[in-house]
Amino acid sequence: MDNQKKTPYGTAVLKAISILEYLSEKEEAQGVSEIARGTGLNKPTVFKLLETLTLVGWVEKEEREARFRPGLSLIRLAQRSLDQMNVVKLTEPELKQLNEETGETVHLGLLDKWQVVYVNKLECKQTVRMYSQIGRTAPLYCTGIGKALLSCLTEEELGQFFAETELKPFTPQTITRREELLQNLEEIRSKGYAVDKGEHEEEVRCMAIPLQHQNKVYGAVSVSAPRYRTDDERLLRFFTPLENCRRRILERLSAAI
Repeated sequence: MDNQKKTPYGTAVLKAISILEYLSEKEEAQGVSEIARGTGLNKPTVFKLLETLTLVGWVEKEEREARFRPGLSLIRLAQRSLDQMNVVKLTEPELKQLNEETGETVHLGLLDKWQVVYVNKLECKQTVRMYSQIGRTAPLYCTGIGKALLSCLTEEELGQFFAETELKPFTPQTITRREELLQNLEEIRSKGYAVDKGEHEEEVRCMAIPLQHQNKVYGAVSVSAPRYRTDDERLLRFFTPLENCRRRILERLSAAI
């Protein structure tokens, strides 16, 4: 049984990927017949898949000649992936310095739809540590990084966020009222940092600061620590190293653009 070749799930997805790969290699738009020959798929299959790919914007159709090329949505997706990889690489030295200065766990998080995705993490050297991992997602409205990112959204984007997100409680400290969250976001914009005092995980405290420059948000950085060793006074002491880290990161990002 183990030696038998396994049939992959989602064969339609694999076929769609083969079409996208074929189109990405061509300088000019391609017709259905050309795509079928280039991918080894039959024309009816190519036509149906192109309809779906065009619908989601991953493929663009030239109406007059019924020819296809990679769409803007696919290009934007690829660009976001490149941006994320660049941000992780460029911020690594500054996150290490922040980790050493604070002695606590440091995260880099990015906005992924209406969630935070943690793309880098540097552990503290303490015996008691946080449970978190790279690639993990968390809500925007009850995490330090999440609220830092929310504070950078436009009024229209915030309206969409509230329309699509249920503010459900994770702990007794979780903000579950829209008006209260909006007030908290105003405070974050005014102070320049966000705090999470056990709103997502009751025993964790966190301060986060957004990486925003010229209306572009690159992500957010946080310092997190267990509640038992982080009172309000110590939490506030994270601000200066966080702000210095933010400044250095934005200098690196500006130089790389």
